[in-house]
Amino acid sequence: MIEVVVGALVYSNLLAMLSVGLNLILLTCKVSNFAHGDFVMVGVYTALTVSTILGVTPYACLPFALIAGGVISFALYRVVFEPLRTRANLVMLMVVSMALDIILRYSLHIYADLAQAWLKVHTRLFLFDDFLIEFSGVKIPGVLVFSSLTSVILLVSLYLLLFKTRLGTAMRASIENPELAEALGVNVKMVFGLSWFLSGALAAAAGVFLPFRAMVSPDTGWSMLLPTFASVIVGGVGSLSGSLIGAYTIGVAEVFLTYVLASLGVSTAYRPLVSFSAIITVLLVSPKGLSGFLNGKGWKPWKS
Repeated sequence: MIEVVVGALVYSNLLAMLSVGLNLILLTCKVSNFAHGDFVMVGVYTALTVSTILGVTPYACLPFALIAGGVISFALYRVVFEPLRTRANLVMLMVVSMALDIILRYSLHIYADLAQAWLKVHTRLFLFDDFLIEFSGVKIPGVLVFSSLTSVILLVSLYLLLFKTRLGTAMRASIENPELAEALGVNVKMVFGLSWFLSGALAAAAGVFLPFRAMVSPDTGWSMLLPTFASVIVGGVGSLSGSLIGAYTIGVAEVFLTYVLASLGVSTAYRPLVSFSAIITVLLVSPKGLSGFLNGKGWKPWKS
């Protein structure tokens, strides 16, 4: 049971970073970014490459993954989404993001083949080696400690950026009313670009920890999309704090349901049922998600 609890917490930590990053994209360009899962794999392969070359633990490669994910996400925004932002509708932007997902995913397949020949390591269906950290006689997997610390540090830093700096004020103004913000002298393109950089960086950071708990391949990012979207919808689109609530709700529910199904002899292939059911139920009961429901009771979510 302890292993199940650890798995649920680690998985929820990753979903928290992913869902907050995806919500940033939804807030800026109002597009469902289907390429978001590929930034996870950018983080995975960056950590694999750097750790192999330098001979260090993948945990030490987190800064490289953050930069790689952020730069690629920013490049996609400037090259593709910024020119289309005022010329394409939401459906077109969603289709474009699907096309970019395919391009990025197969680019990762190509990189995996090249890296396997170059680095002489397995680049498909592999795991990272973890170690145990002892606290008061209790041994805890390193991935639980480092993923928890990373998610807290990154998300608190994002909060401080958004609400305690002038740049954060400009970001929130640009999200609320881009035209008015631009008229007041705010560089909206730069602000939106920064949002995309942060989104990609958060996703890539989550990717560093994923191979410590699950076998990964270039297609694994696609499988992370459903629970990420479920976390955003359950928490509430447009509410960053709601994304955190949704992430831990979906993460814990998925892992524990899988454990129950396995103990009953039922295939764990039904695991995505949790995310699908959560999306449908929330949309039927409270289309604005849990943050909208709680807001009606006087709770103030962390919104942009």
